[in-house]
Amino acid sequence: MVKHIDKGVSVIHVVKKWMSFFVLVLMTIIVAISIVELGIILYLDLFDPKDDVLFLEIDELFRIFGFFFIILIGFELVETVEMYFKDNVIHAEVVLLVAVIAVSRKVILLDLEKYDPFAIMGLGIIVLALGGCYWFIKQSYRVKNS
Repeated sequence: MVKHIDKGVSVIHVVKKWMSFFVLVLMTIIVAISIVELGIILYLDLFDPKDDVLFLEIDELFRIFGFFFIILIGFELVETVEMYFKDNVIHAEVVLLVAVIAVSRKVILLDLEKYDPFAIMGLGIIVLALGGCYWFIKQSYRVKNS
């Protein structure tokens, strides 16, 4: 009976590895498509025949920077899945970095007039908490490597 359980766990482990590889390939494709789309959007915004100048308007800049942050989040997610695929461990540092980038994107693109002041303060607390967690993880690596 124990042999059957060990064999079943081994099969599940192999299937899980293949699934994480498939997710890694799909995420890489999505990030690559996003980069191409960002290039197209940037080109169309810069060389718009309606505009006489090559400058971007503020709403276009916010949209493009938001797109950059989405791509950065995609890179970090690909790295997270890649680390899981290689080490079979999810690294908290990378997951926190994804969260910091996502919240930073939200803060940068936030329209302050739309939100309640308490919601904005809550978002600030989230940023501080994530930054603190990231700092503690970095400190633990320094102590461990000393």
